[in-house]
Amino acid sequence: MLISEPEFGAHIGKYGNVLYLCHRNADPDAIGSAFALQQAFGGTLAAVDDLSRTGEALADAIGAAVEINPRAEDYDLVVVVDTSVRLQLGDFHLASYAVVDHHLDKGLLEDAKFYIQKPSKSAAEIVWTILKESGRRASREMALGLLVGMISDTGRFRRASPEAFRTAAELLDAGGLDYEEALQALSLPADIPQRIAILKAAARAKVDRQRDWLIATTVINSFEGSAAMALVDLGADVAFAAGKHFNLCRVSARASREAARRGLNLAEILREIARAHGGEGGGHRAAAAMEARGEPGSLLEECRIKVAESLP
Repeated sequence: MLISEPEFGAHIGKYGNVLYLCHRNADPDAIGSAFALQQAFGGTLAAVDDLSRTGEALADAIGAAVEINPRAEDYDLVVVVDTSVRLQLGDFHLASYAVVDHHLDKGLLEDAKFYIQKPSKSAAEIVWTILKESGRRASREMALGLLVGMISDTGRFRRASPEAFRTAAELLDAGGLDYEEALQALSLPADIPQRIAILKAAARAKVDRQRDWLIATTVINSFEGSAAMALVDLGADVAFAAGKHFNLCRVSARASREAARRGLNLAEILREIARAHGGEGGGHRAAAAMEARGEPGSLLEECRIKVAESLP
């Protein structure tokens, strides 16, 4: 059941023991958003498998105690935050759950008790509206977590909307924050394994030219998202990085702002390919991921062909 932000408090109040759950490798937007909800409405904060480096840094900065791999049966309701498809939850078994998310994938919506899903630039923007409409005051830590989540998901406001800038201003004011303080929570140098993986991804990359567009593909077994982002930063219009993880292949994709503006939708492309191979995919127009059965090389070729067909 789709609900509006002002209705969240009434619905969550029907449950006595609530878990706010972040996806695996939880990023700042997931951590900041789930923390704010947990602080405002009570409950437990958790994540599947692990936190990203920046997610962990934010959790430390705001004093968030994040439980890893909790038992679903211990809670009356699980609120899945910043998560659009089941593959992001690994082996976690969802039973009674709700969704708060800014992706437009429908994978988790059908069986949800209730959900809020809007195409905002970050989950943090939705959560901030929930707090305001519910009359819940944000602590300094809550405001900081939401602001850092926004900064992270908008690429430091390079992909921000006018609404995102307004929300950021409200959070700065509500928390009595300094913008530099929020940036410091994200200012982590890449560690050696990540840097090595990105350099290998660049060295192995294949580049295909389609008219005036450059599509890069590479195979790497870790940090796929960072590798795809790095290839776009190096000059690719669209980049795919794939790696084999046990019996599944994980593909991360990134696109330039211009490619997305001209109509490319990576979320739709990866969703379609994943379904054809018994997996799941989704995300945003310019940043998406999927997991499916298959070999990295063949899946990357399918991605390349689909993108070439989609670009004007």
